[in-house]
Amino acid sequence: MSFFGKIDFNELSETDRAIYHFMSSNSDKIPYMRVRDIAKESHTSASSVMRFIRKIGYESFTEFRTQFKVPTTDQEDLLAGKEALERQHFPKNIEATIWQIAEKILESENIIFFGMGASGSMCDYAARRFATVGCNSFALTDPTYPISGKLFNTTDNVFITLSITGMTTEIVEVVNGFRNRGDYTIVAITGDVNSTLAQMSDHVLSYQTTVKRIHHYEDLTTQIPAVFLIESLAEAVYRLTKKESH
Repeated sequence: MSFFGKIDFNELSETDRAIYHFMSSNSDKIPYMRVRDIAKESHTSASSVMRFIRKIGYESFTEFRTQFKVPTTDQEDLLAGKEALERQHFPKNIEATIWQIAEKILESENIIFFGMGASGSMCDYAARRFATVGCNSFALTDPTYPISGKLFNTTDNVFITLSITGMTTEIVEVVNGFRNRGDYTIVAITGDVNSTLAQMSDHVLSYQTTVKRIHHYEDLTTQIPAVFLIESLAEAVYRLTKKESH
């Protein structure tokens, strides 16, 4: 094992060999252990462990421990979400669509972010983000809320719906009540460009993702692409706002 350097076993004492055998058999544990832990497990002393480490060419236990590679399989799996932002997971014209929607938002009185479940949580985040850049925005997460009454006598509203599948019955029913109305622009942020929601919308910001569920109904699908699109759209609105102010 390379982290032990070139060892002359003839120069090792019985104590050294006990430490060596423990370390070589438990290399996956070493990065998480202290000197006294190794001493205890190898039935030696902390001073013996340090003498062994210096004997094989290391100045400190910290230097020696860094030679042990921490298993990374689980960590790499946890970071797999970054792949959700790879360019091929979005339509080729995604930037043009974002700018088009951003221009429409600047002309609007209200921006409504609508979604349920995990997508509903994203709506709260989106509404706050757009309020920060100067938009009159709010989140709608209850499909039974009388949104039409709230927006009575308003014009130029942008209704942005978040839904991974774009097929949720309640979502589709609510959006259907606003389609083909001149005072509403319907935008869908969805993982399925061919979904019912997408087909009902004036503009679609789509992405590719794999739906992940546990216990059949509990959703663990990543929301990273939706957050990315929300932030990109907010950034476009912010830039247009700055451009108009100059």
